[in-house]
Amino acid sequence: MKRFEPYFLNGNSEEKRICLYWLTSFGIQSVVHLKPSEFLLSTVERHIKGEWTLDHVKKEIDQYYSHHHHHSHDESDHRHHTQEADRVSYRIVKYFLSDDFSLSFDGFSDAHHQLFHGIYAHSGQIREHSASKKEWVLGNTSVIYPAASGIREYMDYLFETESRFNYEALKETHKLRHYSEFIAKLFIANAFQYANSRVAFVYAMKYMLSRGYSFRNDTFLREAWYFRNATIRASYANMHQGIYPTTDYMEMFLGNLFLDEDNELRNHRMVIKGE
Repeated sequence: MKRFEPYFLNGNSEEKRICLYWLTSFGIQSVVHLKPSEFLLSTVERHIKGEWTLDHVKKEIDQYYSHHHHHSHDESDHRHHTQEADRVSYRIVKYFLSDDFSLSFDGFSDAHHQLFHGIYAHSGQIREHSASKKEWVLGNTSVIYPAASGIREYMDYLFETESRFNYEALKETHKLRHYSEFIAKLFIANAFQYANSRVAFVYAMKYMLSRGYSFRNDTFLREAWYFRNATIRASYANMHQGIYPTTDYMEMFLGNLFLDEDNELRNHRMVIKGE
């Protein structure tokens, strides 16, 4: 989105920070092919420049969609998807800007509720059914997700282990490796009925922001699909084919996003051919 380049390339530090929050939110939404409306993009610019508060942005979004609901009979999927894209993008940025963060399953569930309440039923509640999804990067094979009955135990153990982990003695590259491992385990839980990729990525990014990292560029906007594929590769094993989980691809992405590295990100390098 070239219209935003002046804000994160040449703008002041606060404009850059807010701009990259928005661009990251758009990137995360793009993993399910949601795009912000032109209306939201123009509204976002005013927020980045400090002309409007985030509360005012919400007010504009509410008024815009309330007006269109009452004056249009167009209830197409496109309109619903655009409204979801706009509302959830706003909620992601609000979540990034908040001072609160809880490294716990309750905190993770609350993030899902904050992002998707009123959009998906049972937001923030553990799924009750099995999960399976064919993945392009795995040659149309699905990763193996935990059974619904074991999600709570799996997540409690994951968060307890992460909360006790000591990053202090690690070099930066090793820190990124451990963050990647945690994010992959968070992703593979597939804890909710809907919107699991998005909440995992939003929560993971907020976790790293809470640890003092900051977005250095628009990597997530440009390479969101790569990051999703990289997370899947970090979650998949097929011993018969000699394939084991690897966080290498995730680490390159996070290095670009948070450390301003220049790793070449190519989806085709991750692809596994199915049998």
